[in-house]
Amino acid sequence: MMHDSREKEKQVYLQKLADFDAEDLLVALHAAEASRENRGEHGFYFLHHFLGEKQVEIAGYDASIQLPVNQLVLNPLNMLHGGVTALLCDNVMGLASFLDKKRPGVTLDLHIRYHQPIRGTHTTARAKVISSGGRINITTCEVVDETGKVMATATGSFYHKV
Repeated sequence: MMHDSREKEKQVYLQKLADFDAEDLLVALHAAEASRENRGEHGFYFLHHFLGEKQVEIAGYDASIQLPVNQLVLNPLNMLHGGVTALLCDNVMGLASFLDKKRPGVTLDLHIRYHQPIRGTHTTARAKVISSGGRINITTCEVVDETGKVMATATGSFYHKV
């Protein structure tokens, strides 16, 4: 009985997808793949997968994440959307804080400064923990373009329950 209702539900969704153009279908497929990866054991959550973030190693930083710059993340002026830049900063600083504390945490505050518009094929955010307390970490982040030029900077505080 449960299988029949799931199959009917699937058919309803497939019928709705029939009205989408190829570009919309590509985005829907990308979202479905991100959702599937999110259910795996990859350590990141849905938006990491959907946006295509990749953890990279950069000497001298506690955490670094590279983000592809594509149509999904551009604003109407064809530059990386400021909200996506803020999300990237929050993600990389949260990752640095998590790696320091070895336990999950939440963002207490985030302050971002935009220096230049971000364009190109990818950008990289790199973060450091600058103060590690018992439950609260203070972090800093730089977002750089493909040439290494700093395009945005951020600071954030993260709370980690003991």
